Amino acid sequence: MSCSFTDSSYASTSAWISTVQDTHMEDAMTEDAQVCLVGNAGKRKDLLDALEKMKMPVVTSATGKEFLKDKSCETVYVVEEFDTYEFMDLLVNGARILGPPIIMKKAEEDQALPCSSRPIFCQQMAAIVVCFTGFTNKEQLKRLGELVHHMGGSIRKDMTPSVTHLVANSTSGQKYRYAVGLGKPILKQEWVCQLWERRKELTSVASDEEFMAQFKVAPFFNLVLSFLGFTEEERKHMEDQATSQGGSFAPVGDPTCTHLIVDETVIKELPPDIRCPRVVKQEWFWASIQIDACADEHLYKYEVAKTPVTFRMTTSGHSSIHSGRKRRLKDSIAALSHTVDQEETPVPPRKRRSSTKDSAMSVSCSSILDATQTPDGSTYNATSEIDTPSKAEQNLSVTTATIQPISKRHMTAMELLQTETNYVKILETIISVFKEPLEKEQTGGPILPAEDIKTIFSKIPDICSVHQRLKVDLEDLLHDFSEEKSIGTVIQKHALDMKEAYPPFVNYYEMTKQTVQKYDKELPRFHAFLKICQSKPECGRQGLTELLIRPVQRLPSMILLLSDLLKRTDVNHPDHKQLEKALALVKDVVEHINQDKRTADSRTQMFDIINDIEGVPPDLLSAHRTFIQRVEAVELADKEAGKGNNFTEKGCTISMILFSDALEICKKRSKYASSHKSPHGTKSTQKTHKHIELLPLSHIRRVLDVNETGTCHKAFALLCKPLMESSSRLDRLYMFALAGESSDKATWLKTLCHHIATATCKTDVDHFLCTIDPDELEITKTKYEHGSLHKAVRAAKRATKKVGRTFSFNKTPRRSVSRAVSSVSTVFSPMVSGDNITPQQLERINKRLGGTMTLKALSPMRRRPPLTPKQIKSITLSPAAMKKL
Repeated sequence: MSCSFTDSSYASTSAWISTVQDTHMEDAMTEDAQVCLVGNAGKRKDLLDALEKMKMPVVTSATGKEFLKDKSCETVYVVEEFDTYEFMDLLVNGARILGPPIIMKKAEEDQALPCSSRPIFCQQMAAIVVCFTGFTNKEQLKRLGELVHHMGGSIRKDMTPSVTHLVANSTSGQKYRYAVGLGKPILKQEWVCQLWERRKELTSVASDEEFMAQFKVAPFFNLVLSFLGFTEEERKHMEDQATSQGGSFAPVGDPTCTHLIVDETVIKELPPDIRCPRVVKQEWFWASIQIDACADEHLYKYEVAKTPVTFRMTTSGHSSIHSGRKRRLKDSIAALSHTVDQEETPVPPRKRRSSTKDSAMSVSCSSILDATQTPDGSTYNATSEIDTPSKAEQNLSVTTATIQPISKRHMTAMELLQTETNYVKILETIISVFKEPLEKEQTGGPILPAEDIKTIFSKIPDICSVHQRLKVDLEDLLHDFSEEKSIGTVIQKHALDMKEAYPPFVNYYEMTKQTVQKYDKELPRFHAFLKICQSKPECGRQGLTELLIRPVQRLPSMILLLSDLLKRTDVNHPDHKQLEKALALVKDVVEHINQDKRTADSRTQMFDIINDIEGVPPDLLSAHRTFIQRVEAVELADKEAGKGNNFTEKGCTISMILFSDALEICKKRSKYASSHKSPHGTKSTQKTHKHIELLPLSHIRRVLDVNETGTCHKAFALLCKPLMESSSRLDRLYMFALAGESSDKATWLKTLCHHIATATCKTDVDHFLCTIDPDELEITKTKYEHGSLHKAVRAAKRATKKVGRTFSFNKTPRRSVSRAVSSVSTVFSPMVSGDNITPQQLERINKRLGGTMTLKALSPMRRRPPLTPKQIKSITLSPAAMKKL
């Protein structure tokens, strides 16, 4: 049943719904009441059983009118549907009406029937208080109110704290703003209609979050947006976002437009022909997505920027005009000096012509310090050209006569302080603009989970704290700078704190970056949050990922500045040795970070490796074990021929994964195996590798480097101790050839021997490596170049997963089948009759035929049935063949 009104007489006779004030009564039914089942309700056995369980007197009637004038007891009428004429007649006469679902629900909960002045069909909206806003059609609003009451809900005219849900048809008005501020669910009218469709269900889903999410009012619900001042790419992106958030878009100037979004950094004044009810800044757009509701337009109203009034100096005479131009040019240069990029290196000032040397020196020092915006600017006197000296300049402790030109060492120290100040500002911006707002309670709920916020920002506060202390110490040192002061001592003081703060962040920067990028794509609210933060002046239009990389770049930048400072410090200066120590400590911090990062990357790779190998031993993952290197190789040994041992078949491609104390041997699966589907039709979850053996490095006695020849390339062998579970006491010999052009055999063998020596606690690495000729291992040209082995080597070099033709599952074995047929035909001869073949000979013939087939030919779909005695009668064999059998 839809929520549209089906009976016009119902609306005219429902006087009790004319007001939206709730007068709902939930008193229990009195003991002397009876239940009248009207119409088809009297034929339902489940209703009769429920009322019998509740011990309620039950009567049945076609219309129920005969009980309306009976005042001896109170009668409650049960009507199967609320859109019938029987229901209307009872409603007009003021009868108490209930629906079957509420009878069943109360019987299930063992509770008494409610006594309400309004008809209640079910309890889908029990304990829910609804307020409506944005509806202009009174009949539509009246019908929605009726449905809420029929489902046991309540209605309030005003948006008060007792209201639990707001049903809105627009995103404007005080009720909507109040609901957004209180965090109340704001839903479309379809929520009420869908609940009414499910009125016969006994389980209420009205407050279920997943159910409500289907009917949530989107931030741009029923809005038409236009965008002005944006690039084509930005506009397209914002239009896509608007559509995904429930709105639509139109060209600028379209009469249907409800909101014009303007890029205030580009558009300084609106064209006169553009008319729109609401003109807002782009921050309103992203703020609406961030809070998951339409933001208040008054907070983001676009206003034309007021241009400052330009004062012109009215002078008489050519000299005065020329002087005024000079002063304006000087003022412009001074203004540009104050807005210069904070990260630029200070430039030594030019000497100005002046009749007084002291005056020139004073101007030079003052201009440099002003340009770099260092705290030292307050310690120098101002010149007569500055009209209003600052308070700090009036309290000078140094006279202009004692000021000396700034040395290169002093300027480098100032640059170090300036870059440190800028870096601290960036770290403080990350914390104040990004981290702290994400941790606070947000309108619409948390933007990111708490654990992900911790992952992203991790050690940023600790790094910021270290550099804040370093910045204060540098400011104190440069406040009253002298050449005898030691800058290296200040750096040494904080080097240990840097060593503790940086590694946890730098090691997992890539994970942090991937987390930010992932949520930026998947979560619209987080994407909008980043857009809003990026537009703030303190971020300088840089995103979070661009700011988070600064800690990774800071220490190398500091090393360059300290190296420059060391060059500009005389060898005999007391600070020279301190700077050397400081530079060594910072480099040690960087090396420590790199080592920790290599360890962290190795552990991360170990997780990836373990997840990629089927049947890997659980003890492979260990805290003391790290990943070293991985190579692909082809096995050359042939155990069946007595030439070495095999992990797999001869010519098979394997992966050798070297860890710090073990060598993992695993087999690469073929394309057929990886794409093979299970018999049940489900998607295969096979991993790309299969575990063969975990070989401890302490079990490798020798690493044999096979000399390169014209036919033997990248071959090597491993001589290993016998297995503990094996009865044989002979050493095992495994022979391999590296596959692929990227693997360097010399580097691989040297790395392998180094870790074998470490695992066996020996210092002589060369003791484990020895060279040998291919002939000594019986690696001949014939064995190496021809057959399936050569094909496997070539296939591995092409970076495919195929093995040899003999072991191929992808090609039809036509040549193998033809060879099998020819081999059978050579033993057939009409000279001997099939009658003379014994059963034992027949079995050998079948085995001989089966042995000539390939693996694919022997599959269940292609296997030929064995020959029967009748078929053998037609086969005659030669005496030589009979003798072999």
